[in-house]
Amino acid sequence: MRLRPSFALPPAPRALRVLAIAATAAGVGLWCAILLAPRPSDLPPALATASAPASDTRAVAMLFGADGAIDTQVTVLGLIAAGAQGSAVLSVDGGPARAYRVGAEIAPGLALSAVSPTGVELERNGALVSAAAPARAAPPAGIVPAR
Repeated sequence: MRLRPSFALPPAPRALRVLAIAATAAGVGLWCAILLAPRPSDLPPALATASAPASDTRAVAMLFGADGAIDTQVTVLGLIAAGAQGSAVLSVDGGPARAYRVGAEIAPGLALSAVSPTGVELERNGALVSAAAPARAAPPAGIVPAR
């Protein structure tokens, strides 16, 4: 009777043991590479592009006699009240709507001179310029406007 040695294993479990040892070694090697890797350096700062300096030449042009009436576009959006204490809602050069009182400066050298039920008068360097108010929409049928 022959006894088998206890250290000998059948071929299938031996192959599994070799694969397990190889997987463990690969895992240990991978984690060592990850944990011992140098830290990445910070990225260099992005280059900031400087915009061209803005230059406003309107004041200089007015010194040499240029009339600024053409360079300011005023749109009448609404009238709040008419008369000496009147005010109007205006948009200057396509900007947001703002309320202005009579005598207020709208733009450099341009002031609101008067407000009437049909529009406004603007004063630039002593010259009066009129701007009409938007047309009123017809009231809905069945509603009589107060007078």
